[in-house]
Amino acid sequence: MHVTLLRAHPQSAPSMKRVTQAMHHYLPVPCEIRYVSPRPPAILRWRVPAAAIHVLYVLCTQRYLQHLAARLPRCDVLHLVDHSESFLLPVTSANRKVVTCHDLIPLVLENIYRHSLSRQLGRWLYRTTVKHIACADVIITCSRATASDLERLLSIPAQKVKTVYNGVDTGFFTLLPDDLRQRKRETLGFQPHETAILHAGSNAPYKNIPAVLRTVAHLRHSGHPVRWVKAGQSLPAPYQRLARELDIADCIQVEADIDDIRLRDLYQSCDVLLFPSWREGFGLPVLESLACGTPAVIADTPALNEWAGKVCPGAPPSDVPSLAEKVLLSVEESRSPVARARLREFALQFDWRTIARQIAGVYAQE
Repeated sequence: MHVTLLRAHPQSAPSMKRVTQAMHHYLPVPCEIRYVSPRPPAILRWRVPAAAIHVLYVLCTQRYLQHLAARLPRCDVLHLVDHSESFLLPVTSANRKVVTCHDLIPLVLENIYRHSLSRQLGRWLYRTTVKHIACADVIITCSRATASDLERLLSIPAQKVKTVYNGVDTGFFTLLPDDLRQRKRETLGFQPHETAILHAGSNAPYKNIPAVLRTVAHLRHSGHPVRWVKAGQSLPAPYQRLARELDIADCIQVEADIDDIRLRDLYQSCDVLLFPSWREGFGLPVLESLACGTPAVIADTPALNEWAGKVCPGAPPSDVPSLAEKVLLSVEESRSPVARARLREFALQFDWRTIARQIAGVYAQE
């Protein structure tokens, strides 16, 4: 059995890149990564509204990528790693087609995507794309919550869906001894007296960045010295404005467009990960944080509770006082090396070697 891991965009989200590379490295069967890369179409020169040009660009690019994918040789197993590229499934040739569906957030959180024309168009485009998931022989979901969403929102038969949780490279995301951790904190500029609160990920609406900002403000104005470390993307203007209104702009450290080593340094050095998303398909930053022995405070939502609820305190994503309380409790508990080792031990069950074997088992099932 030979497996082709298919991706449309090599420069996609860093987390998706890590997942693809880990599967390629740890799958116990011969496999390769294939990319079908787009070229900018001529419509980029058209003078039309921004929202419309985005939709036109995506539709034109999808057609071009389908043309490239249709020319790929037939393989034993074709695994599309990102469900948002499922428009490639109808044109590819394989004995068995597999797709990983990470989430259906634009369809689940309908209200968030009604606030502007661009979001409404994006939601329509997303639905148009993910309907092709049904072309797969098997759909892997990263949580039972997402499996339920597939059945409810896209009428996917339950027998086509297999749940395999995300994995983490526990040889890369590691627990540091206290002395090394302290030195790394100093290198990053953290002060001994302050609590470093990390958020890793995008600025997508479902990430609930305003709740993070308000939680940081609640802690600061309650007399707790805090630093918010924003990893992944720069803080957009509306969130910068909110930070100034909350009087916390001076305690924000933005770590944008960082590599995996820098991200690991932040996981290892910060006191807690705050992750109050309105919805997640899994929540990979939480797992990566736990693998480094750093506690996480999560939103009390289905997928996060499903796998992380045993070790991560949760609160409703809009309950700022409760989130702040859970942050303080988690930081206090994590001062113990035993507590940090316990978080690391929990994360080890999601080591990529174990997860890759489960994925290979899905390939082999009839």
